[in-house]
Formats: sequence, C-alpha cells, structure tokens
Amino acid sequence: MSRNIRLFPSYSQRENQTTNHCLLILKMLYEENPKFLSEVLSKLLGEGLSGIVGVKFTQQAGKKQSIPDGEITQEPFYILLETKRGSSLDEEQLLRHLESLKQKQGRKILIALANYEQDEPKAPAFSNVKKTAEADKILFLPISFEDFLESIKLSNLPKNIADAINDLEEYFNEEDLLPSWKYRLDVVNCAGTYDDVIKHKIYVCTAKGGSYSHRRSLYLGVYRNKQVDWVAKIEAVVDIESEEEFSIKWKNINKSDEELAEIARIRRSYLDDSQYPARVFLLTDLHPTDFL
Repeated sequence: MSRNIRLFPSYSQRENQTTNHCLLILKMLYEENPKFLSEVLSKLLGEGLSGIVGVKFTQQAGKKQSIPDGEITQEPFYILLETKRGSSLDEEQLLRHLESLKQKQGRKILIALANYEQDEPKAPAFSNVKKTAEADKILFLPISFEDFLESIKLSNLPKNIADAINDLEEYFNEEDLLPSWKYRLDVVNCAGTYDDVIKHKIYVCTAKGGSYSHRRSLYLGVYRNKQVDWVAKIEAVVDIESEEEFSIKWKNINKSDEELAEIARIRRSYLDDSQYPARVFLLTDLHPTDFL
C-alpha cells in the first residue's frame, strides 16, 4: 500500500525509513520553490533534464492549427526510486520497475539509490537493466547516498531546509550510508620495509591471516620508531594469489583491474619478496609527518 511522505513515518523497516527521509527533503525543496527541486534533479540526472519541474508560461506560441494568445504547460515526467541500504540491488526488481515505467507518459527515469561506496565494495551488475532501459527510452541512474546528499546542498536555501539537510547528513552518517573510508587512516608498522615503502610506493603484507585487519581506507600511515613518519594515499589494494591470478580487494581510483594488477606486480618485483598470496597496497602522494 502506498503512503504519503510525512515527517513522522511509521515504517518498521529501516530501508523504508531511509526512502521516506530522502523523499521528504525533496518534497520540502519543492514546496519552498519548484526551482529548488528542478536544480536538484538537474544535478542528479544531467543538464538535459534541467527545467522539467514547474509550469511554463508562453505567449503567442504557434500551433499547427492555431496560435493561442497564451499557454501554460507542464512537461510530464515520471521518476521511480529504488533504495537499498547496501549495494545489492535485485536485478529482477529493477527490470519490473522498468516494465511499469513503459506505460507512463513523458520523461521516464529509474533511480537506484544505494550505498555503492562501502568498505568492501561490490559493484552491482546492471548490464541487463541498462540495456532494457535504453531500449525503452528510460533513463536509468545508480546514485549513491553521498551523491544524493551533495545534490541537495543548494546555495541560498532557507535556514529550515538547510537545517533539515544537515539532519539528513547526520542520519546518513549514523546509519553508515556514507563512505567513511574516505576519512580513514590505516596505520601499519613498516619498521622492516620502511625504505621500500618510501622508494617504491608500495606496502606488502600477507593476504591471509596476519596481524592487521585492513578495512578500506584512503590513507596509509607509515609507522616506525613509535611514530608515523609518512602519510600516503592508497590508490588500490591488490591480492596477488599466484603469478597469473589476482583479485582487487578495493580500489580508490578509476583504473582497470588489469592495469592495477600489472602495476602491483611491477612494483613488487623491486622487492625481495616472492611469497604468495600477497596483499599489495599501491601508494601515491606521500607526505612527511611526525605524530605519535
């Protein structure tokens, strides 16, 4: 059963609560000024869809059979939103949404809102959904909670809406819907490999077992002598399982898995280390520091 968006929802499932909060913010933006919602949709969906919200007023618009003195129009559009707190979206469910959108008029859009930037990312396979959407002239967009949040942070918003957006950001943080890895520093003991880390921009440890549990992080702290001497950005972490086999633990840059694996093998070849399986951290932008 469908329900109106409201300030105090009675949904028991957290996923439905998250959807309600997102739609409530969009509703507040629209009620304050339709141009606010139009700007948000333009950010999310692209400039080609800017201005689709709100009526248009024209005068002396020539028609095929007549020229009316004035005209008030609203371009039809239909947006469906599917929300997941993780990144595992059901392909069959998305295909059913596309099927229902085929019956609608005007611009048709399906948004898959999910947490695509988790600590252990699992890129969903959307190939069938994208092909079907393109064939049916439906715009399909996977959007992260982070991108959604950035799209609604408009300039010159009234205080009540700006405060509500801040509250939504706090909710996203508390519910682990934002990529906390972007602010995480993984400090590792490099006493025995310090020179290799600095010279070759690589940190290597065992891929199985070991002393550290490496969660996805953007930064690596090079620790020795009871202090962190350097901080580096982590481009990717590659598990080299044999001379031929590899897997990507995570990547923070836009390079192919094959390219990252090749970089990892080349940098590792500079080291006196040929054990398998090995976990290779590819580093960049090293900066000296000194904190305990």
